[in-house]
Amino acid sequence: MSVQVSYKKQATLGIIGIAILLLAIEIIANVWWVTQIHCEFEQNEIFQNFDDVEKRQLCLDFYNLKTSGDELIPNQSTDSITINTLGFRGAEFFTVKPLDTYRIFMVGGSTMFGAGATSDETTIPGYLQQLLNEKDFGFDIEVINSGIQGADSYAELKLIEQKLVRFSPDLVIIYDGWNDLRANNTPMEVKENWETICKFGKENDFDTIITLQPIAGFGNKVLTKQELKYAHTGEDYTNNPLIESSSIYQDYAKNLSEIKTCTKTFDLRGVFDTETGPIYWDQGHVSD
Repeated sequence: MSVQVSYKKQATLGIIGIAILLLAIEIIANVWWVTQIHCEFEQNEIFQNFDDVEKRQLCLDFYNLKTSGDELIPNQSTDSITINTLGFRGAEFFTVKPLDTYRIFMVGGSTMFGAGATSDETTIPGYLQQLLNEKDFGFDIEVINSGIQGADSYAELKLIEQKLVRFSPDLVIIYDGWNDLRANNTPMEVKENWETICKFGKENDFDTIITLQPIAGFGNKVLTKQELKYAHTGEDYTNNPLIESSSIYQDYAKNLSEIKTCTKTFDLRGVFDTETGPIYWDQGHVSD
């Protein structure tokens, strides 16, 4: 009997030892991962009034988000970011749209999502919601942040077809260009994705607005010293200078102007041309 008890004790201690070892490995891995995370904005002039702790927390908030494929995993919360139960950044909303509600989905990559924004309310969708809340339309308007890191026009097409349409959108606004350019997607590929999105919108009774986003060095903004560095050092996904693809981005704009199936299209490459202060914290991201 004593031998059996001894074996059980040894087995139990062995299991506990393995569990402790695995836990220690996980802790070490997490600590190592945190030390490897680097955000460009931690040294950016836009964030000069933030202390190092605040900047570090913003960085960790963004890079610790969990995704599954091209979607955000629901029910995540950090100091500056909330992912709701449906997998969108921001407040909860009903799966079935209320009768007195006009629903807008804003689609794009991390720029639309709000990488570097200090709250859900200080993203592009957040600011639009605040602006619309100031007016009395006689009905409610919901602006839903559907941005996700790294999404290009094809990923956005699939997101709209497979997920967003289930929530009865009235309007889908797309903020595009940078990720497609970095992925070396051809102007024709991008145009076909945009046209397919707009055709799908017509078939499913929602309007579509497609916008081409600004990128440092691709408009006429007088760039700060840091922004000029971003414009010349920004790369595509094959580590080639992105600025060398400016003619391709021009073709994106030309093709966008030719699309007639969308409700509206806007070329926003020059939206910051009259701004003299810092706007970008890398080649494409902005903050609050």
